[in-house]
Amino acid sequence: MASLTAQAQIQIQKAKIPRILLGTSPFIGAGQFGPRAYTYYSQFYEHPENIVKIISKSFDLGIRGIHLLPYPPVVEAVKSAERDLKLELNIVGTIRFEDPHGDLQVLQNLRATAILIHGEITDSHREREINELLNQIRQAGSIAGVVTHTPFSTLQWLQKTKLDPDIIMLPFNKRGMFMDSAPDRVLEVAQRLGKTLIGKKVLAAGGLTPREGLEFVFQKGIKIVAVGVASETEANETFSIANELLSLYR
Repeated sequence: MASLTAQAQIQIQKAKIPRILLGTSPFIGAGQFGPRAYTYYSQFYEHPENIVKIISKSFDLGIRGIHLLPYPPVVEAVKSAERDLKLELNIVGTIRFEDPHGDLQVLQNLRATAILIHGEITDSHREREINELLNQIRQAGSIAGVVTHTPFSTLQWLQKTKLDPDIIMLPFNKRGMFMDSAPDRVLEVAQRLGKTLIGKKVLAAGGLTPREGLEFVFQKGIKIVAVGVASETEANETFSIANELLSLYR
């Protein structure tokens, strides 16, 4: 079952990024989960051993990459899982707006393949600050990218700048949830930039089934997705479907 998810990668410059990344939003009890956020926070953030279980199960299902939000319990869980599995995960990390330089150091120490600038920074449209961070990421030896929470407006703005991120991560799902315009309008703007796209919130925080969410994103041509799961059962369902769909959307 794991063969395609383990092998499917996208080449970006000299590095490769898995097409399916384990998302970490459930592990921090992110707000998009509504009433479930506190449950997730208690289950994972306060008990990192449960994060390790999800990472290990996902690895068994062929997941070789993780989108890492570098909160300390999540970082420690990743390190623990790597020790248990005796390997290095392919890490795509996001530097947070609270301490971008500290996060950059953490992710550099983890040998992150790609490092992205948090949407709170990108969506501020502070071109000079964003450019400096992109340069620092590249100097650290990683692929440099940005995250946006308002893709329609921010991608339009990016077209008017001299910024040149290698990757753009954006919310993208069939319902248009957590987006500032309809999916097709966002995709049209994104495609003009000609950058590798990573879809997040592709299941609309549980509002879509894994099949609905992933098939829509792959049909639209987005090659890489980050998907969070909150149990081993969810991991088995989600990544089994991802493996099946990857055979159809190469």
